[in-house]
Amino acid sequence: MGIQKPILILTIICAFSFLTKTKCQENDSLDTETVLHMKLFKEYNNYRKPVHVYNQPVPVSIHLYPLSLLGLDLKSQTLHMAVWMQIVWLDEYLTWNFSEFDNIKSLRLPASQVWIPQVCNLKEISGRRCVTFGSVMNSGSEVGVFSTGHVMLSETYDSTILCKFDVRKYPFDTQRCSFTIVSPDDHSHTLNMMANTSSFQSIFFTSNEEWDLISTSVQEGDDYDSIEMVIILQRRPLFTILTVVLPMIILSVMNTFCYLLPIESGEKIGMSVAIFLTFAIFGSVLSDTMPKNSENISRFTVYVTTQIFLSGVTVVMGTIVLHLFHKNVIIPSPESAMITGNNTRYSTDESASKKSEKMIDGNHNGLHYLRADQDEKWKTRAKRLDRVLMMINICVNVISFVVCAAVVAS
Repeated sequence: MGIQKPILILTIICAFSFLTKTKCQENDSLDTETVLHMKLFKEYNNYRKPVHVYNQPVPVSIHLYPLSLLGLDLKSQTLHMAVWMQIVWLDEYLTWNFSEFDNIKSLRLPASQVWIPQVCNLKEISGRRCVTFGSVMNSGSEVGVFSTGHVMLSETYDSTILCKFDVRKYPFDTQRCSFTIVSPDDHSHTLNMMANTSSFQSIFFTSNEEWDLISTSVQEGDDYDSIEMVIILQRRPLFTILTVVLPMIILSVMNTFCYLLPIESGEKIGMSVAIFLTFAIFGSVLSDTMPKNSENISRFTVYVTTQIFLSGVTVVMGTIVLHLFHKNVIIPSPESAMITGNNTRYSTDESASKKSEKMIDGNHNGLHYLRADQDEKWKTRAKRLDRVLMMINICVNVISFVVCAAVVAS
């Protein structure tokens, strides 16, 4: 019995040594990254708030990179842009000493394995307004986990946000849009949106043929715990000047030259109506591109409306001038001149008849001279009125252009 007891103890020791050796060999067969992954997620819960002190908020930073400008719609007041968003937060349960794991400082993991903060862009209307745990599961996104506990989620998508555009200086306007990043009101998992550690950089931005990106900035939002990502864009005005502004100025000059056409030519009304219709078409095209609001009206739109009004006045006044120019005195015919009321004479005498004919011819010639004199007076009045209207048109054109240019340049 005394001999069997040491043998039993020796057997147990050998068995334990064998199991330990087997376990060591099994661990040696695993790579260091897998061992680290098993250590981090052995008791990890991706629905648990990633802080050791539950009442502490989770610090979150946003890094936004505009990639390209897809479009800026003034009428619908929307900005279409391809963006790359990085959301960085601190997970206190995902930290390790990288020196103990072959200097592994980061891991690449599916986003569904870690806790995800709820972050929303309030001005987004494209359907990708919020980043949540459910949205990253459906998109198959990935995260980068660092040894310090920082987790980074990257999302690239086409963003459409609402902006309040100011078109008063069109086509020399500068537009300001902002991405308002907030966290939904979730008291159990409160986030601390860190504006001072967030960034909005344009290092990857591809230039646009219509708009120049002037600057980007980050600031604290007006609402509690929100971040404003501000982007400022300036229009490249050359194309608009060549296709819209210059034709309108040329038409306004042509409208003034309508008064230089001789009244006798009969082309004044035709030219005035043609210019008026051209103005109306340009005004309709311009109104289709402008936002329909009364707060920020384009000064160029006011200028075009003024020119349409002047063109309409030109048509009306041209009609009046033509009416005055062709106004005349009706001359009675020789037959009607023989009937002179109480002085009408009926005689069959030949001498009386000849005398009557001479009197009628004299009266007719007098009426003809009277008619010619009256015609000349009305023609002179019409021409004077035409010149006065031309001077008024020139003055109004110059004043409206100078005022519009001064307002736009200010």
